[in-house]
Amino acid sequence: MMIENALTITQNEKREVRRCNILIEDGMITSVGDGRDTSGEVIDASKMIAIPGLINTHTHVGMTLLRGELDDLNLEQFLEKSFKIDAVRREEDVRASARAGIAEMISSGTTSFLDLYYAEDIIAEECQRAGIRGFLAWAVLDRELTTQKGDPLANAEHFIRTHRDRRLVTPVVGLQGVYACSRSTMLGARALAIDTGAMVHMHLCETRAEVFNHQKKYGMTPVRWLRDIGFLDGIKMVAAHCVWMTREEMSLLSQACAAASLCTRSNLKLASGLPSARQLHEHGVLLTAGTDSATTSNNLDMFEEMRFLALSQKFNSWDASVFHAQQVLDMATVNAARALNVSDRIGSIEEGKCADIVLIDAESPRITGSGVNDIVYSVQGGDVCCTIIDGKIVYNRA
Repeated sequence: MMIENALTITQNEKREVRRCNILIEDGMITSVGDGRDTSGEVIDASKMIAIPGLINTHTHVGMTLLRGELDDLNLEQFLEKSFKIDAVRREEDVRASARAGIAEMISSGTTSFLDLYYAEDIIAEECQRAGIRGFLAWAVLDRELTTQKGDPLANAEHFIRTHRDRRLVTPVVGLQGVYACSRSTMLGARALAIDTGAMVHMHLCETRAEVFNHQKKYGMTPVRWLRDIGFLDGIKMVAAHCVWMTREEMSLLSQACAAASLCTRSNLKLASGLPSARQLHEHGVLLTAGTDSATTSNNLDMFEEMRFLALSQKFNSWDASVFHAQQVLDMATVNAARALNVSDRIGSIEEGKCADIVLIDAESPRITGSGVNDIVYSVQGGDVCCTIIDGKIVYNRA
């Protein structure tokens, strides 16, 4: 395949933006420049902008069809109601939700996502069917609190061991959060991650109630508790939300080389508060972005997520200069790839990387030709013309 004459936002080390041809062979990018090859499929991209596929680092696609059912609730109310719904959901409900969520992500420019849910085996099948990259974290929590059949930790282990070495699916150890996981559950999940080489994904410090209740129960904040019980040692983790976090905890996360997935629209809608992205960044925490589920953000559009992230952090800090467009695009591409341990494969348009590329309609009335600024502040998911994952066209608006 040749993508011809695209204005390309490469996201390479120099963050080059240039008009060029992109050659693809066997799912890999073989040339970004003047090279030509018309022996295969040719996409005339002279009126398009090419960007690396966006990477959503926190969602729950198995909940997509619950969109509109859990609105106008705080997190505690949301969880109570969603757990009741989970208790009666069937496999076909999860599958239909996954299909809808994956279709929405692909059509709005997301090529990889980090998911946290149960029934990830079903979601893995839908990832393979649709051709999207799924980093799938089977949710672990205390057995007496779960709606899953069987033991959640055993379920997670079975999923990981049966889904390793797949081209598009990467199994991950998931944790619901400190409010649903005892010390033994946390350490059991850590042992599983170390034994299988899987990374860890969890909700962390999302609400004041979570933090204050944990302090009341254990006498310390959640991240400090995780450090003290040894959970943070020897694992690679992406923590979602990170809203109510002390500077000490930010330092502990940084020391553990953990990444934070900021879910701005979800936090706003649930009235959970906003993280201090500036302080997290200053403490050395790698920042990424996630939509959370369609039940809290109401859509899975990463362009909208980037815009809300940038605007809310400027407002929150009373400083219009913080988190300019390039930094925010980095969160949704190269930073996310680093957080998922795949920066050698995805996150930028460069020779030798997987061909995960999104083509955007440059003639959209929302686009003025200001490059990265357009992508973060103006583009919407509906402006996506074509989504390519692993060298295959998985969405074509035309």
